[in-house]
Amino acid sequence: MKFLIESDRVIAELSSNQLVISTTPGIGVRPYELFLSSLIGCGGTLLRTILEKKRVPYEKLEMQADSIRNPSHANRIERISINATIFSKEEMPLAQREKISSLIIKNCGMIQSVLPAIKVDVSINIIHEDEESE
Repeated sequence: MKFLIESDRVIAELSSNQLVISTTPGIGVRPYELFLSSLIGCGGTLLRTILEKKRVPYEKLEMQADSIRNPSHANRIERISINATIFSKEEMPLAQREKISSLIIKNCGMIQSVLPAIKVDVSINIIHEDEESE
């Protein structure tokens, strides 16, 4: 990858397009947002793959990430909580959700790259969509 560093932004030349990174709001994607997006991108595609391999039906997947930062240490990220929501017509036992969460942590390269410097938790919730609400 190639990067062009300018006064208020960095332009990444990617294989698919350009990505503008900036700490200035409105100029580009903030580094913090890009960092969390890489974890969600990796973990989310892995979640989708696991569900498909286990033949778990779902209508939609959503993920949210929150973090705890330490302002006394360069605003370092110390903990990331990732919450995945699976919209499905079927229930999923808590034990199965916990197993899938551990598989995501164990097999996501982005998450593994930040452990143990950053504590990462992954939780999975099910929103049961009954057939009458379609």
